[in-house]
This record gives sequence, structure tokens and C-alpha cells, in this order.
Amino acid sequence: MARKKNMAPWQLGFINSFTFTRMCGVCHPGGGPVEYDRNGNRYDKFAADPKNGIVPGGTNNFDGDYFKSKWAQSGVLEADCLLCHLKDYNYKKRKEQIMAFNYKWAATAGAEFGKIRGKVINGEIPYVIYDVSKFQKDGKVLLPLVKEVPNENCIFCHRESDWKKRGQSYTARTDVHIRAGIRCVDCHPAGRNAVDPRIKGREEHQIGKGDDPGGFVRDDLDNTMRRCEDCHNKGILNAPIIKHPGFPPVHFKKLACQTCHIPWRQVKAALIQDASVFNTGPRIWPPPKRIWSFYGPDMKPWNYYGEAHGYPEGLQPFFKFRPTLGWYKEKIYPLNRVYTRWVGIVTKGKKGIDQPLMKDIFMMWKKHMDNPDENFPQLKKIKDDNRDGFPEVNRPEEVKALLASVSVMLKGNGMRLQGKTVVFVDGDRYTTNGVDWKTIPKKPYEYSPYGSVFKFDHDICPGKNALGAQGCTDCHSSKSDFFFRKIMVRPFDKDGKPVTESNAHFLGYSPAALSLMAFQLGTLKSLGYWALFIVIVLLMLHYVMYGPKRAEPGDPVETVSRFRTWERIIHYSLLVLFTMQAITGLFTFSIHSLSSDAIGRFNTVHHYVGFLFLINIVMVFGIWVRDAFFEKFDWEWLTKVGGYLGYKGELPAARFNAGQKLYLWLVFFLGLFLAITGLIDIFSSDGSLRLAVHSLHTIAAFILIMMVMVHAYLGVLANPGT
Repeated sequence: MARKKNMAPWQLGFINSFTFTRMCGVCHPGGGPVEYDRNGNRYDKFAADPKNGIVPGGTNNFDGDYFKSKWAQSGVLEADCLLCHLKDYNYKKRKEQIMAFNYKWAATAGAEFGKIRGKVINGEIPYVIYDVSKFQKDGKVLLPLVKEVPNENCIFCHRESDWKKRGQSYTARTDVHIRAGIRCVDCHPAGRNAVDPRIKGREEHQIGKGDDPGGFVRDDLDNTMRRCEDCHNKGILNAPIIKHPGFPPVHFKKLACQTCHIPWRQVKAALIQDASVFNTGPRIWPPPKRIWSFYGPDMKPWNYYGEAHGYPEGLQPFFKFRPTLGWYKEKIYPLNRVYTRWVGIVTKGKKGIDQPLMKDIFMMWKKHMDNPDENFPQLKKIKDDNRDGFPEVNRPEEVKALLASVSVMLKGNGMRLQGKTVVFVDGDRYTTNGVDWKTIPKKPYEYSPYGSVFKFDHDICPGKNALGAQGCTDCHSSKSDFFFRKIMVRPFDKDGKPVTESNAHFLGYSPAALSLMAFQLGTLKSLGYWALFIVIVLLMLHYVMYGPKRAEPGDPVETVSRFRTWERIIHYSLLVLFTMQAITGLFTFSIHSLSSDAIGRFNTVHHYVGFLFLINIVMVFGIWVRDAFFEKFDWEWLTKVGGYLGYKGELPAARFNAGQKLYLWLVFFLGLFLAITGLIDIFSSDGSLRLAVHSLHTIAAFILIMMVMVHAYLGVLANPGT
């Protein structure tokens, strides 16, 4: 938007208040900037007053509100309530009037009160031929007004822009909510139907809104709409109550609902917006839009403007892609991070990077395309290096050629470049020569502070098609797109090829930690239980083959009490605590029918008992460690495997035999390892570290469980009475 005060026409660009009304008024409900200027004056009345000196179509002191405007003739767009609240409002006819500069008559045409004759754009004075069938005898109209806005009225304005931003089509084909008959206003309520006190109330005309990284309009009203949890935890709007069996609670702390329920997009969205070259694609109108070239999620050229006007509403071409996953406000969301490339102007002592007027960049390229040898000939150096049909500025010589041409153009238009430097902006960096780059500060989820980031919120898939429906390995697998899919870092290297990284890297997770987690949830989940089963089978075979150790008939039997009562109490308390840890751990690890709440309760028990287990195991070790040091004679016991494989002779042993000593040391260190990894898993904020220690914790737990099984067998069955 042009500034209010300007010194020359080149400062105004394409968009001033009058042209903004023409370009954006189709979806603008009227009022505000399409009715009043920046001083609070109504455009048409101010322009019609001779004392203000506004000349229709004149430069009018390069005033951004009145430059080359015809407000006195066109009228203004007053607030049009019918735009939202009239069923079957005719947006096409409204648009026709706005395109003709007939702003004042747009609402009449949209409501179909009559036909408009004459166009201000042609120098004519419009008039209305009213449709008398619309009026009653008293001259009033009876309209099919609706209190709650129909979906069609919402989607008319949102469909085209949200196609480019988010790949949304708002159809039953792509969205389970639309398929179920849910309306826009069910999730985005207003007035007395609102759920948030910030917007709830009679005649409170604020519509419930979400929270988008790329949106900065009324951020104070973010998240005033209904949330997924409002309906699916309480059954509002007859929504199914969702239990999420088998999902650990941490998923709901770290993942937005959309992350799992939008595993794919079915309509293309713009990933890259390049304003440095000329788009020669077909069906682009108006021509100045050729200064923008778009690339889709596959990083291939996309003639968005051509397609936007070539397909019927709601019938965008099918294009399946995985969204990029990124952190936003401490949760992972599916995002469309738009990468931007453009020419900028850095002014000494001024923050930020300005942009030359797009109309000037367009005219530079148009003149060059009309006569490449005479007009800005250096632009011929910019080639299509990757042969995708679009030229790209990626090599130093191309950057220099573009910046030199823009500098010549700006000087030719009268801009003084003292204290200013023309730069090429590529995502989060800029350069003057294509070799030396300076980084632009940005937020973690952005490609650039000058590029928008959009959340994917609509076009939700049902639970049976969501991530996790087929188990943990939907995400936690070495082949899963969730972490290991390649996403773009930069669109072009020196050869015009994209530079990529794994989504895990963007999320801040270590590939090694993720590989461990994938092993745990993929391989270990099955192998661990097979290992437990094999141990049980081997113990049964041992019992069948060797039986329990008993004194030979006739041998004198003398029993000795090795442990005092309090030692036995500590030992059995350790066994009880270990059993509780094993049961709660295995339940949360493998019982998929458990609800998320049940898993949370098991985890809570597991955590608290873990502290007691740590204290107990330290006590046990402290009591018996002096009896657990190895002696020379322990080697004989080990070589004979303690007589458990058939040896009948006497084997030397102290209070503990070599096997018990070895077991004590292993249990202590494994228990200590489990305690340390458990504490890290509970308290660490490092995601990669938590993933790694969680996996190692599980592996160690399976080993300890197998050891305790063997220990219990030897103490109860193999050596009864000991």
C-alpha cells in the first residue's frame, strides 16, 4: 500500500487506496479503508468538495489516498452486511461493478436488487434499473437473511487465497468435517454463539479466529474459535469422543491435532515465491503478476495464477504431498513455510530491507523481454540452469547482472542511491555479489522474516487415516516421512538444484536418537518379548533336564541363616518395587488398548516408584557390596557354571557365590543406569537426548527383567529352600 505522503509517482507503486479497493474490494465487506481515508474523511465526499482540490484521475499531490482516483464518481464501498448474511449473494455481479469502478453500486448488484447500467471506468454515470419483483408494495424488500453465515459465503473469499497459501479446497472430498455437515461458523462462532469471553456477547461482531504464524490481524483475539478438544472431548456438535488408545500423553503436549490428522495435503500450495525473474506462463492476468513465479511443494514451477483462473471453484487439481512439520508455540504443526526471493534496498542507518516497487521491476523485465539487446541487456545472463522452464538467479554472475540492471532502472526512475545498496534477498540472507552473504535474523519456524508461514488447519482426515492409526511405526520408523522426509533448505544451489535436509534436523532432533527410537518401537517391541519368551523356554528346559539341586540321600543336612530379617525385608521390597516398575513399564510400552489417560496414570506410578526403586537399590548395594568382591576361588565356580549344567562336585563360595556377586554388580549398575536415564527422560528439555535415553532405558529394562527371571528361577525352583 502506498504511503499517504509521497514526493514522486514512482513512490506510489501499484496499490494506493483507490486501486486497493478495486483489487481487494470483492472480498472486503466494506467500510474502513475502502470507505474512509487515513485522516478519517469519507473518500467520495472529500473528493467532491471543491475546496479540497481533488482532481478526478489527477496526481493530487501524490496523495496515496487520492492519486489518480475517481472517488467522487465511483463512490465508496460501504459496509455490506448482505455480503455474509444473504444466502445466494451474487459475488460475480459485485465483482463486475468493482472492476468497473462502480464501487457505490456493488452492493446493489450483489444483492440483485437491479441491473446497473454505465461504468465509471469508461467515463459513464451509472444508474440502476431496479427489479420490481424484489420489492413489496411498501417499497421494502424481504430478503432470505441468515443469522449464521453459510459456508459458501465464507469460502468465496477464502478459497482462492487459501489455495496458494495452504493448498485448501474446502470440499467434502478433502475434509472430514465438511463431509459431516459441520459449518464454518460451528468452529468460528461469533456473537452470543461464541465460546470465548473476548468475543462473546450480543452484537459483538468479532468472528472466532485461530492463530496463524503468518497472520498479524487482531492477534489479541487469537484462539477465540473452538478447539478440536472442545468437541472431541465433550461431544459438542455430536462429535465422537476420542480416546486415542495407545498414545502416550507426551504426544498431546508436543503435537497439535493437525499434525497427525493432516498427514497429506491433496491440493498444491506455494512453497517458493520468486520475485526476481519474469514469469512467462500462460493465462496470467493482469500482466504485472508476471513478476511473481511460484514453485510447488515438489520444488517444481507452478503457474498458480494461470491455474487459479482456469479451474472451477473447489475443483483444484489433485496434488498429494506431505506437509513440513515445525515447532510453533511449543507444539509441532504441519506448516507451509513460504520461501521468498527478491531484490531489496538496504539503507544505511535504517533497520530492515526495503523493496523496490514491483511495478518498476515488472516494467524493467517487460522492456527487456520486448528488446533484450537494447533494454537491460545484462539480464540475458540469467539462465534456466536446471531446465525446469523457469530461469533462476543462483550463480554470482546472475546475481550481479540482476542487481546492476535494477540499479540502472532505479536511477532512470529518479531514485537517488546515495547511502543505499541494492541487494538480492534469498530467504534469510542477502548479498551484493552472490558470493558474500549476510544473515537476516528470523524466527525458528520461518524461512525468512519477509516470507509468510501458514499452518495447515483445514482439510482434516478421519482417525483411521491419521498418523498413528497403524501403530507407532507410522512415525517412529527409519522409513517414516515424519522425521526422515527431505525438506527444502534453499531452492537452488549453483547448478539450480534444491538443497535439502531431513525434517528431523529442522525439528531439532538427532538422526542417531531417532534411529534408536525407531529400533525401540519397531524392532525391540517384537524382539524384546521374543527374548522374554525364549528365556522362559530355556529355564523350563533346564528344569526338565537337570531338575532342582537337592542333597543326596543320606547326606547330613544343615541349614544356615545367611540373611537377617531386615535384609530380607529390603530384598523383598526391592522385588516388589521392581515388579511394579516392570508391569507399568511393559503396559505403557505395549498395551495399545490403553487410553491415553490410563497410560498417563501408569507413567505417573512408574515415575514415583522409580524414585523408591533407586533408593532401595542403593541400600541393597550398600549392605552387600563388601560381600560382593571377587576372590580367586570364584573363578572355579564360574568355569563350572555353578554346577547348574550337571557338575556334582563341591564348589568354593563365600557368603555369596560368584554368580550372585556378578548378579549384584549387574543389577546395581543396570538399576543405576535405569534411574539416571529415567530422570533424564522426566526432567530434560533436550528432545534428542530424551529420545535416546528413552530407547536405552527400554533396552536396559528388558535385560534386567530377563536377569530377574533367571535369578528368581535359580532361587525358587533350581535351588528350592535357598
